[in-house]
Amino acid sequence: MIDLKSICPRCLLEKASAGFDLAEYKERIDEDARTPDDEYARRLSICGECDRLNAGLCSACGCYVELRALTAANHCPYEKW
Repeated sequence: MIDLKSICPRCLLEKASAGFDLAEYKERIDEDARTPDDEYARRLSICGECDRLNAGLCSACGCYVELRALTAANHCPYEKW
């Protein structure tokens, strides 16, 4: 279980050390369904600036933004990407 109190509210999980293995989840996403690396970075940059980002989670929809951004078919619930 992740202790969200130990994560900066404005950080993505990949920048936190909360005992959450994001890489394991990312590896499970099929290569054909993944967002290209440059688009993934662009999406995360947008999320990183969003006031709805809270400890790696989107307060608009409750997702882990790094996982939502990694799947090409996904989109931001506020249409920022």
